[in-house]
Amino acid sequence: MKRILFVCALSLLALASAWGQGRLVSTLQEQTLSLDQQIDSVLQEFGLVTRQEDLGKAFRILKTLGRDVHCVAVSYQTVDPLGRETTASGLIAFPEHGRIRGTVLMLPYSREKSLCGSLRLYSPEVMASILGYVTLIPDDIGYGSSDSLAIAYQMCENSAVVASHLQEAAGEYFAQCRDRKLPANTYIFGYSLGAPGALTLAYRYAKMPGIRLKGLCIGSGAYDPSLVLEHSVATGEMDYMIYPGFVRSLNAWAGTSLHPEHLFKGRVLHDFEKIADGSQNPKALAEEYGSDVHDYLHPDFFTEKENDDIRQLKAALAGLSVLQDGNSPLPSTTRVIIRHSKDDEIVPVICSDRLVKQLRAPFHRIIYFRDNNRTHHQTGPMSFIDLFLMLF
Repeated sequence: MKRILFVCALSLLALASAWGQGRLVSTLQEQTLSLDQQIDSVLQEFGLVTRQEDLGKAFRILKTLGRDVHCVAVSYQTVDPLGRETTASGLIAFPEHGRIRGTVLMLPYSREKSLCGSLRLYSPEVMASILGYVTLIPDDIGYGSSDSLAIAYQMCENSAVVASHLQEAAGEYFAQCRDRKLPANTYIFGYSLGAPGALTLAYRYAKMPGIRLKGLCIGSGAYDPSLVLEHSVATGEMDYMIYPGFVRSLNAWAGTSLHPEHLFKGRVLHDFEKIADGSQNPKALAEEYGSDVHDYLHPDFFTEKENDDIRQLKAALAGLSVLQDGNSPLPSTTRVIIRHSKDDEIVPVICSDRLVKQLRAPFHRIIYFRDNNRTHHQTGPMSFIDLFLMLF
């Protein structure tokens, strides 16, 4: 292992010397995960430990097909949402042995900063690599190597650029450190808050030569923050403490001048900076501070007389939506699977309804699973299964 790292470092120095610059900056750390380790981690991640016996058949099938997966955390050159050069990080995972069938780009869902892929050297998405694929998971701006920056929530164009730059860096890594070529056949996956970036990346790749966009898998909707806010104000409930983070992100990257005291109240206002910095899990924060938005959103949210900051926030969130009218620019050969539950308590199902309407065009191969009686988090594992079936 040390020899591989040493040779890789020398190769990268030679690359920088010969070409002046490349995307890849450095390899940070790496490890190999056995199939059993991956399965145990996924069970823990999605709270499925008690259902291990029910899932035994599926695991037995995986064990006949699967293999050990090597995970490499890398840093690479990219840009922030304002177009300024910066260094980001991400995770590259690939089967330890055997033929590589394609590349899967996973746009990350919302998580606390300490759980980004490059720090953990693991993410449940790496399971795709047991089927013979290179799995790429960018940390996104505000995580990992760019931890000092504000998290770029819903900055979809930037998320797509950061992800595509990771794919370029991965190509350099494979050429210099593994003497292999990164496959052009590409699949894209996004669940929850990762879905809008995944959709934007798919649009970007549809126009790029050299990339063969084979499939797109979306779970729990193309997260539209304006619809999510509208839904939570109407229902009075939000099981994810995400709005303080959005406000901080908009002020940092979208040119807004939002004042927390005009948007929040009580303990959430008092602890705004601690909540908004992304160091804690949004689900755990909702459990700590409460899921009733009446307890922490400013009273003006619930009256016809909205204050200026609320109007500015709503306008900014509406501008971040990836749901657009008109036909999709995706290739007609790209397979698309979308899954959402009509009982989703965090992202309203209308997000996926509108996305499907947007994507529907002649010859598009779209499968839409509109489930019943599933929560937002219960849809996550099902979306991963959709991707696995697509990759088979």
